[in-house]
Amino acid sequence: MDERIKQGYHKIYSEMYLIILSLAAVSLVVNTTFFRKTISQCWFEYVILVGSPIYRLIRIRMLEIVDAPAAGWKRVFGIRLAAALACAFGLLVIVSFVQTGGVEILPLIGFMIPFAALFCLVAFATKKLQESWKRALDKKYEDNE
Repeated sequence: MDERIKQGYHKIYSEMYLIILSLAAVSLVVNTTFFRKTISQCWFEYVILVGSPIYRLIRIRMLEIVDAPAAGWKRVFGIRLAAALACAFGLLVIVSFVQTGGVEILPLIGFMIPFAALFCLVAFATKKLQESWKRALDKKYEDNE
């Protein structure tokens, strides 16, 4: 198979991955907000949302691909964190308004603080993990030369 065709397939699959993750997130929000389903009734969405990034990390390690952060990673991370917090906060405000007819800010802020902490923890842990993989691969290929 031609390399250009392989790259095209990889691009299609990566776009499909993002579409599936987005649909699972939207499905989770719609099911819990409008249909008042509980967490135990949305297990399939959770499997997709949690399992996909874990599967990606496992495959990155198995294929010995190093996805080390580029220069300016902290700035990009800050923008992503701010965007994620704004989206989550907006979604929580809408859900709260739809369910109760009003919005209480303090419980929402109480939810956002652990969300931001976990978001940062996972991001920094993943960064450190991939940096250690990069060092190990660099050492492995350095020894082979």
